[in-house]
Amino acid sequence: MSYSPHAIRNICLLGHGGNGKTTLVESFLRTTGVIDRLGKTSDGNTVSDYDPEEIKRQISISASVIPVEYNGCKINVLDTPGNFDFAGEVVECLSVADAGILVCAAKGGLSVGTERAWKLLNERKMPRLIYISKMDEDNVDFNSAFDTLREHFGKNIAPMVVPIWDENKRVTGIADVLHKRAFELHDGKRVEIEVPEDKVPVIEEIYEKLMESVAETSEEFMDKYFSGEPFTYAEVVQGLKAGVKDGSIVPVLCGSAYTGLGTMMLLDLIIDLLPTPLEGIPAVGTDREGEPAEFIVSQGAVPAAYVFKTVADPFVGKMSYLRVLSGKVTPGMSLVNARTGDTEKLGKPMFICGKKQTDADEITAGDIGAVAKMVSARTGDTLCDASRVVKLDAPMFPSPSFFMAVTVAKKGDEGKISSALARLMEEDPTLSYENNAETHQQIIGGLGEQHLDVVKAKMKNKFGVEIGLEAPRIAYRESIRKPVQKQGRHKKQTGGSG
Repeated sequence: MSYSPHAIRNICLLGHGGNGKTTLVESFLRTTGVIDRLGKTSDGNTVSDYDPEEIKRQISISASVIPVEYNGCKINVLDTPGNFDFAGEVVECLSVADAGILVCAAKGGLSVGTERAWKLLNERKMPRLIYISKMDEDNVDFNSAFDTLREHFGKNIAPMVVPIWDENKRVTGIADVLHKRAFELHDGKRVEIEVPEDKVPVIEEIYEKLMESVAETSEEFMDKYFSGEPFTYAEVVQGLKAGVKDGSIVPVLCGSAYTGLGTMMLLDLIIDLLPTPLEGIPAVGTDREGEPAEFIVSQGAVPAAYVFKTVADPFVGKMSYLRVLSGKVTPGMSLVNARTGDTEKLGKPMFICGKKQTDADEITAGDIGAVAKMVSARTGDTLCDASRVVKLDAPMFPSPSFFMAVTVAKKGDEGKISSALARLMEEDPTLSYENNAETHQQIIGGLGEQHLDVVKAKMKNKFGVEIGLEAPRIAYRESIRKPVQKQGRHKKQTGGSG
């Protein structure tokens, strides 16, 4: 379906590796009826981790786009890797997301990946939710996890749920603070239950604090709060949404992606509290005169799109993932690449769900899709109508910090290496390649040993080029450091036997 910007949410899943981001995506898809069986990373059958290297290593390597249709809205979920070797994928997704969801594990303390994700969201001043995952495991402690989050990230952290557990301390359900309702899962389906008596005072206390936060979002709400008049549900949502947008409220939810507990509530809050493309951070670029220009998120505006990710496919060709900034993208449309000035004729636009591609009649403003076989477009490019060429700044990617020398496994493959690496560098801006004139070696650089190991595997699987990696030779040098003056004396012998 084609959705208006009001009904679209673009969210980015962030967090440390192993915290359950990919499984949460599976839970979204199962809850909305896209799949009828939950995939597992250990089984290699998840929708978002479909690359052979991801299946082999049981981790996310590339970011994937998973659209989820729920309650008349389209949620474009951008699932990012948690491993630091693939940090470039996170930068790509944050450049087009309107909000982030931090996925934290219920036990194990605060991970480095969570702190790093929080820092990235702060740099971009992006709204966020926090989801505490894996609540179905033994010995989990929601209160401890929540206290750790509040200690590190401040008092803006606001709980929206209260876990319900049995006498064996296993979480069996959750209580929704906003609606003062409780739910359990029976045979995989959410069933409403009576709120346990011991949870009622806790819910009332948290609800009152939430109302204080809502009151602080506007003077009108503040007056209403002090007059003792209760807020309507619409006013509560309006206040919470304003607080989430400016960062004064960071809602915390919990659940289990594996069982589906809490997934529906998370989807509801994504739609209710996170911004639409109309309400997100405006995309501002520079026109041909160097003046700032803003893109209008409207289907009737002049068309423009931003290429945030490139995939090198040996069969389909280059696949460019893009977010439509304004207007709409249709088959056969000609757009100008603001970086090169070249005109690109677009092929059939597609919606992507993992590795599945679905042809689309159009991609509207605020939505995310892909176009194949664009000639000059690369990651970070802005495609515009010829009547209004505006260029967005390309994101800043991490610089390569780990370097290895390339060795050829088969004779005759020397010429193929540079062309295959050039294709992979289009796909991955954190990759570098050079011919070192001093050591006469081909050097590739990446963000870590695992990163270059994946590059090596991709070259063999995608382009049929087998390479080896070894430590690069060091070009040792001596050079003059500073000017000096010295006096010497040469004595010439004038005879004798010496």
